[in-house]
Amino acid sequence: MPNASPKPANAAALRRPPLAEAFRAALGPLLTVSPALLFAWWHPAQNAWAALALGIALALDAAARLTVRLAQGRTGVDAEFRGVASPLLMLGNAVWLGGLLVALGAWLRPDLFPLLASALAGLVAMGACARLSLARAVIALDAAERAAAQEKARGR
Repeated sequence: MPNASPKPANAAALRRPPLAEAFRAALGPLLTVSPALLFAWWHPAQNAWAALALGIALALDAAARLTVRLAQGRTGVDAEFRGVASPLLMLGNAVWLGGLLVALGAWLRPDLFPLLASALAGLVAMGACARLSLARAVIALDAAERAAAQEKARGR
């Protein structure tokens, strides 16, 4: 796997205090869901379902990121997406940027908020599914490698 390595790619990231890392990780989804909640409160008949979809997608993304971290802790393999040239994962850890773009577009054209928020929710959910798939692959490969090592040890 080109993006997976047993050594951490950025040693400085490992030295960050856990509270600062948690705050940085929570800031993006908060900046993304805040305008959605504001638009849902402003015009609930038009915007509530799109804001709900975006909120659910962000919750799925948070669960996927947690699963990737658990898989990383279990296997020791860094399973984060880095440098992936894909429109699906272009937001990566900057999902807040997409949220701000949706908020700006919806501020200019409020009638387009449901379309913009739904599109962002789809991108975030697909990225979360890709993260979950990568975590599953890393765990499956690690289990296969361990089983092969045990078989090899039994054969000797």
